[in-house]
Amino acid sequence: MRLLSPRELAQALGVSESSLKRWVDGGRIAAMRTDGGHRRIALSEAVRFIRDTGAPIAHPEVLDLPEIARASGDRLLHHLRDGDVVGARGWLLSRYLGGSSVEELCDGPVREAMHALGELWRHDEAGIFIEHRGTDVCLQALAQLRNIFPEPTSGRVAVGGTPEGDPYLLPSFMAAMVIASCGLRAVNLGPDTPVVALAAAVQEHQPQLVWLSVSAPVPPARARAIADWLHSLPATTTAVIGGRQSDSIPVGPTVLRVASMTELAAAARGVS
Repeated sequence: MRLLSPRELAQALGVSESSLKRWVDGGRIAAMRTDGGHRRIALSEAVRFIRDTGAPIAHPEVLDLPEIARASGDRLLHHLRDGDVVGARGWLLSRYLGGSSVEELCDGPVREAMHALGELWRHDEAGIFIEHRGTDVCLQALAQLRNIFPEPTSGRVAVGGTPEGDPYLLPSFMAAMVIASCGLRAVNLGPDTPVVALAAAVQEHQPQLVWLSVSAPVPPARARAIADWLHSLPATTTAVIGGRQSDSIPVGPTVLRVASMTELAAAARGVS
């Protein structure tokens, strides 16, 4: 966990060190004390303060977030299309620090940009290459954003992934990010995960929430096996399913269907 001195955070925000110390002593910014009595501020707490107050960042490099200075344009698509990892990271970080929630970013600009990339092949022979590269850039940018979340303190866990035969990386990764931003420890098993692996993860972690992201068609026999497994989960576990092909899995009212990351976030907050 990165710890900042009051001087470092003051420099990053472009304010005086004395003002920053007054904010700490007044409880506006949480800080810990070293054995020598010096104040130290977790990067996640600095991020919370910036988001809550709308404080501008004068020197993002002090926070080890120099990418913010590279953020440009009003569309994430430009960075993903060009394979610009640093620009994409900075774009997402600047929006998050500006107050956008993770679920808002996923439902809005990320979804719009990935849809646009997916349409390129209709007009450009290189569209598939650009889409695959853009997906990787998006994953890297989102991973950087996830690194600045505070560590969950509730002890509650969520487990999830995509069904066997579903190769899509991004939807379950975003689901894990959204859930982590709500304060749960998210264990993402990723794409192409058999039911037996999901069941083993549930047995080991005893999660309070299980998610399944379904982006590819599911054969009927496999869909029934997934539905049976979801219905077998303990009553203390919230089961959530979503994705453009999730209707192919016949779940009953005990399994929560969600149509967006915003709805997933609401379910995760109900658990956390």
